[in-house]
Amino acid sequence: MATPHLRSGEIINLIAADEQSLTVPAHALFKDAHLEVIHMNLVAGKSFPSHHVNGPITIQCLSGDLQITVETGKKALRAGDLLYLAADVPHAVLAITNTSFLVTMVLLKTAMQ
Repeated sequence: MATPHLRSGEIINLIAADEQSLTVPAHALFKDAHLEVIHMNLVAGKSFPSHHVNGPITIQCLSGDLQITVETGKKALRAGDLLYLAADVPHAVLAITNTSFLVTMVLLKTAMQ
């Protein structure tokens, strides 16, 4: 069963959600016309190959250790760290340890919409 998105005014405790386990790799907390926030869990060693997002994003590490590879090199994120990436910046993600993090994306309209 899919976890429902948050509605305006609802609260979620991400610490409690993080303790649920790594059984749910990704859960979109909410998405509207301009913003999407995804809670992600990666097992140590799991990675996402290089990709980019059309709008600016942030990656906020909630627990564990992440390595984000961008053109300028590798960035280490630990619990409490937040990384900002401008639109269209290629990046790859690697979980060094079991990791929980938030991805916030600004959704831009493309020429096709």
